[in-house]
Amino acid sequence: MTDAVLPPAGEKRFTPAERFLSLFTTLRPQEGRGVVLLCLQAFCILFAYYLLKVIRDPLILAEGSAELKSYTNAMQAAILMVVVPVFARVYHRLGHEAAKHILISRIILFFITNILLFALAYNAGWPIAIAFYVWLGIFSVMVLALFWGFSADLYNVKSGQRVFPVVAAAASGGAYLGAQAAGWLNPIVGHDGTLLLAGLLLLVPWWFCGRVENSIPPGSGSQIADEFHDRPPPVSEGFMVVFRSYYLTMIALFIILMNLVNTNGEYILSAFVTSEADTLEAAGALVGSRGDFMTSFYSSYFAWFTLLGFLIQLFLVSRIFDRIGLKGALLVLPALMMGSYSLMLVFPVLAVVRVAMIAENSISYSLLNTTRHALFLPVRREEKYVGKNCIDTFFFRCGDVLSALAVYVGSAVVGMDLAGFIMTNLALAVILFWFAWLIGSRNQGVIEENLGNLPPQIGLPLPDMDIPAGRVSDLVMHEHTFYDPDEGDALKYQAYSHFQGGLPGWVKFDALHRRFEFKPPAGAKGSAHIRVVARDFDGAEAELSFRVNYSPDISQTEVEGSK
Repeated sequence: MTDAVLPPAGEKRFTPAERFLSLFTTLRPQEGRGVVLLCLQAFCILFAYYLLKVIRDPLILAEGSAELKSYTNAMQAAILMVVVPVFARVYHRLGHEAAKHILISRIILFFITNILLFALAYNAGWPIAIAFYVWLGIFSVMVLALFWGFSADLYNVKSGQRVFPVVAAAASGGAYLGAQAAGWLNPIVGHDGTLLLAGLLLLVPWWFCGRVENSIPPGSGSQIADEFHDRPPPVSEGFMVVFRSYYLTMIALFIILMNLVNTNGEYILSAFVTSEADTLEAAGALVGSRGDFMTSFYSSYFAWFTLLGFLIQLFLVSRIFDRIGLKGALLVLPALMMGSYSLMLVFPVLAVVRVAMIAENSISYSLLNTTRHALFLPVRREEKYVGKNCIDTFFFRCGDVLSALAVYVGSAVVGMDLAGFIMTNLALAVILFWFAWLIGSRNQGVIEENLGNLPPQIGLPLPDMDIPAGRVSDLVMHEHTFYDPDEGDALKYQAYSHFQGGLPGWVKFDALHRRFEFKPPAGAKGSAHIRVVARDFDGAEAELSFRVNYSPDISQTEVEGSK
């Protein structure tokens, strides 16, 4: 027999999908469908991109050379100077539509059409290598900026900070599986078949755009409005959206600097790999050719940091957000860089550089990526789309261009050795840490200006209970036992014994479903003081307590009283 105190009928319950997702982040009931659809979109976008990325390099190397590949990287930055103002015009035309998904669905459909044209041109024997290489570089940064801008437009600050880590984990999974699948898929279907498959995959996020928007529950959606120009914006508008905002300007400089340090780090790693290959070859210890050694090294290197990044994204990012907030999360990568490049100076060997760069890239592709997307949650809609697109495309590529320039000047003009490059990166990492601190502080200011944070409140106090010893009794707290005044916030629950801290062994607490299960030892008599704490995303808490009295003869007493 079970005595139970159950929640009232009609209370929102977690679906199986929401229970699963709650293993990785904190969700509110009814948020699961939107999160699952966003995860599916992110997964398919990254899977399709990595299918295309695998055929990019073979195409350009077959039709051109390694030098041509380098030139096309510079071409991307130049073309993005035109793409940014064009996107601002497109946003002016479509961004004011009542449905938020119109902009992203139209642009994804445009990119699908591009892929179809590339497939037809390749099948006809036309040379597409240069155009495809440049297009894919623009597609990769633009479609991701647009997807995360759309996501930031759907959720308010509190909800987005909880949801984004899970969505980013799905994106990481799509990237990893897409890269793995492309290796065996492309030889079977060919380049044109791979192009068509990628286009078909992109139909999934296109199809679900409207459904995602309609699945955001009340209290989780963004309410930030926007002002639109009466006339088409000037050509410089895409860049001016960034420069008019101190907050966005700092993010843009941070992205340039972060990419500069990371690309320089990859140059340092490649120099150590080349030196190691030379040493092994001179000693006659090289197994296979130099190319085999480098291929094996980079295969292991990429596998390690993509896998580690995925695990960090899945299991740690949400918890880091929960414990130290966006400001603390933003400082993790610069702090890691400072430690890594200091270690390289002391121990300049390939094994140390390899481990340091694996750590740097795994954090960059997981924690930092999610953090920088979440930075756009509290800004205006135009800044979410136009500003973010400009930062994630043009300013991101500027970091690559500056790195190439730095490597040329440092090696060819100044004659700097590897220790000099490492010291330069260490100094840049210190500056990056300072930028991260400023941006994190400003982010907190923007959120407080728009929202602030109120602590959880007690809605329905829990009464004391009298239960029989030796039998199972349940208590399910009402969903309004605690409530949070902040829109989009969600609560996490913990239960303690009032005095000892941990719950007695006969008390079990399911925090997700707010359910207690009591089974005092048979024949025992006494009481337990239970304390329940509700904590919001920013760490603010509220607590209440109740007493559980148990006795072996309580049922018999009730029977005799009924006679």
